[in-house]
Amino acid sequence: MRRVFLDHAATTPLLQVARDAMLPWLDGRPANASSLHASGRKAKDALDMARETFSSALGCLFGEVVFTSSGTESCNLALVGVALAHPGQRRRILVSAAEHHAVLHTRPILERLGFQVDLVRVGPDATVDLDDLQSKLGDNVLLVSVMQANNEVGTLNDIPAIVAAARKHGVLVHTDAVQTFPLCGKVDGLGVDLLSFAAHKFGGPVGVGGLYVRGGTPVAPTAVGGGQEREMRAGTENIAACVGAAAACQRNIDSAEMIEAAKSGARDAFLLELGDTAVFSMPGSSKLPGHAHVRFPGVDNESLLIRLDRMGVEASAGAACSSGSIEPSHVLLAMGWSEAEAREAVRFTIGYETSVDDAFWAAAVVREAVSAVRSA
Repeated sequence: MRRVFLDHAATTPLLQVARDAMLPWLDGRPANASSLHASGRKAKDALDMARETFSSALGCLFGEVVFTSSGTESCNLALVGVALAHPGQRRRILVSAAEHHAVLHTRPILERLGFQVDLVRVGPDATVDLDDLQSKLGDNVLLVSVMQANNEVGTLNDIPAIVAAARKHGVLVHTDAVQTFPLCGKVDGLGVDLLSFAAHKFGGPVGVGGLYVRGGTPVAPTAVGGGQEREMRAGTENIAACVGAAAACQRNIDSAEMIEAAKSGARDAFLLELGDTAVFSMPGSSKLPGHAHVRFPGVDNESLLIRLDRMGVEASAGAACSSGSIEPSHVLLAMGWSEAEAREAVRFTIGYETSVDDAFWAAAVVREAVSAVRSA
């Protein structure tokens, strides 16, 4: 049966170039970059080359890239690590109400550390309300965390404007760039102090991510026991994963225009074929080229997703809880949607390898599935 994967915001297929780069490090050779012998030095050289690729992509210093196991760990390290390193008078942290749970779910930990975590309102397009942000900023704020692009609806925050507002009060800024890296822009242009990314979002392997930490920004480790990663993240680095991630990063940079055009072309074809079956959530908004977030009035998204999966189209909606059911999206609720509307929303996200033919076929399947659910 034909299948089309339209959930690239969740994860992406491993690029061949990444697989090829990883294979030599998966053949049984020793790969501990902290060892002083020849095998250890080879591993260290490979790790250094991978780090150099990421620092070049971000336009930062080599030592400002910290490898982690995922985007979630990177976000956790940014918020909790900064909090642990700052025992002073700044006891408030601001995060947008539409952040990924990797940021939002640090709140209980931060509160146990004595910090107050305040949510910043977002507008109908899930971007930060700058007036609300400015009203909450003050000299008692330590950190602001705002994602560059929303993982559900794909809209883009104005990170330089957020940084400019924070700087007036000496506040640090973290951005979750998991959906945009490595095409997120250089850190000097963004102005942020910390930036998180994850390799499996751009064709790299699962199990490796990174955190940019501007030089001089105090971050305490949340994993201890070794001196790896500038003593910010203890643990033997996954050389194969880091090397594969770097190869995928470079391929994205080298093919940026082609990738963006392919995504937007397939996305537009998908929406065109979908027609009036759906209500487009973000018409005209500045958004990622592969995102198509839509609502099907009168159609329960969980029932639709199950039917689509059986028919060969893989997509997503909301956040899956431990029972496997779909909870109303906190992002959509923060945007002002009702729970009923949120339960009608589906996220389709296109990859660079999704063809226009795939998009047309998938949209036709969606139309058929929606009709069947409505009839039922």
